[in-house]
Amino acid sequence: MSRPLPLPRFDRRLLRAVARLVPAQEREDWSRTWQAELWHLHHRSRTRPTHFRRLHALSVMTDLSIGLTLDALWLRTDLWRRTYSGSAGLCLASLSGLCLLSVLIALLFTDGGHALSPHLRGQIARSLVAAALVVFVSFATASRLPVDRNAATQGLYWIRRQAFFAAKMAQVLLLAFFLSLLVFLFSIDACATIHVPARNVADVFQLFSFVFFALVGLRWVFRDQEQRCKQCLHLLNTPARVGRPSHNLLEWNGTELNCKQGHGLLSVPEIETSWCQSSQWINLDANWDKAAPI
Repeated sequence: MSRPLPLPRFDRRLLRAVARLVPAQEREDWSRTWQAELWHLHHRSRTRPTHFRRLHALSVMTDLSIGLTLDALWLRTDLWRRTYSGSAGLCLASLSGLCLLSVLIALLFTDGGHALSPHLRGQIARSLVAAALVVFVSFATASRLPVDRNAATQGLYWIRRQAFFAAKMAQVLLLAFFLSLLVFLFSIDACATIHVPARNVADVFQLFSFVFFALVGLRWVFRDQEQRCKQCLHLLNTPARVGRPSHNLLEWNGTELNCKQGHGLLSVPEIETSWCQSSQWINLDANWDKAAPI
């Protein structure tokens, strides 16, 4: 039995170059699969007439170069999606991107901020006073945070959670201020014809819009913080209903959300009872999802 012919040099180099884009844990299987596919295509082309081989080889190289690259890029982007989706870093980066976008829009409407700079000091002072009141109201009316009695999620994990919460709150307030500046600019244009009898209309719109955006944003901050893992700060997913509504007085009834890294789960009760008045965070063992040996 004759040994299979090796792949052409171009295909081998192409595989080695594109394989660097594939995640390391999937690279070996990916290379073997594409080697088998390439060998099959070249072996099939050898059975065709000679004058068709060159055209077929050219079309195969073009299609496979595009297919290999797209397949490797998809695996890499899928890894990034699974790794960073719902992460704390992506959340902060998204808020920073929104702040930057709002600043660019404001600068675009004011020709570099020259028309906005005379009013900026007063708007910052008013917004700082309003921000203190908004933060106080948000903390006073926020729902109870999940009870966490596990020592494993205290200490350094607690510091990380508080730092992430503070950074998220600061960025939300900053975004609310930038959005209120956009409202200020639009209100100036709208009130241009009545600017003398109504000089402070734009300032009032800016202040009220800042309070509105800040309240909505801080409500989201508390909600988002509640639905994150206490260790990795990823968003919890796969909500599952547990218990029966007709047995509220006899057994636990509510929703459970799991950490995709397996760190724990959040139990959210359907209604508050004397023995379960708030959500509970439950740490899971590292081997919780492995079947017991027989």
